Amino acid sequence: MYRGASLRFVLWLACVTASSAPALAQVVPAGKVATFDGQGANAWSGNIRASDDELVGLLEDGIKRSPTFKGLVDRLAKSDVILYVRPDVTAKNNAMKLTFLTAKGGYRYLVIRVGAGRSKDQQLATLGHEMQHAVTIADASSVVDSATLRREFERVGKLTQPSVGDDFFFESPVAEEVRRRILAEIGQK
Repeated sequence: MYRGASLRFVLWLACVTASSAPALAQVVPAGKVATFDGQGANAWSGNIRASDDELVGLLEDGIKRSPTFKGLVDRLAKSDVILYVRPDVTAKNNAMKLTFLTAKGGYRYLVIRVGAGRSKDQQLATLGHEMQHAVTIADASSVVDSATLRREFERVGKLTQPSVGDDFFFESPVAEEVRRRILAEIGQK
């Protein structure tokens, strides 16, 4: 009985504390991103979540410098896609890639792994290219796993390399155009 009573007390105390404590999430302008640790703009409320301050800075730079990049961020913010952006120190040729993680609880989770070693402008343009792929997923509610993702990308693009297990490599003309447009926009500013 003591254990049950103390557990009830702890749960009651947690509820009272949570309901009376001030909100911890920051209130900031839309179009910002969050870090994995829940800090930064929008805390955990944003659809785009970067793993470190350097990637947050890259995303914020893209929002400021490119209307196309900002449009991708805004589109993803209105979707059921949660996009994680994280560094990839193992990336060959400083590549970036998008991976479908899971669909759960009404959300679809994706990750973009960002390779280092490119200029900031090239990183922004390539990140925008990968974000366009995320928007393609956001626009296709039928994409809920790797198989449906592959079918959608075969419809809108083309495979560029042989598949390896569940991994496949594709390209779409829309994503490539987004990359070129972002480079042009950030080259003007």
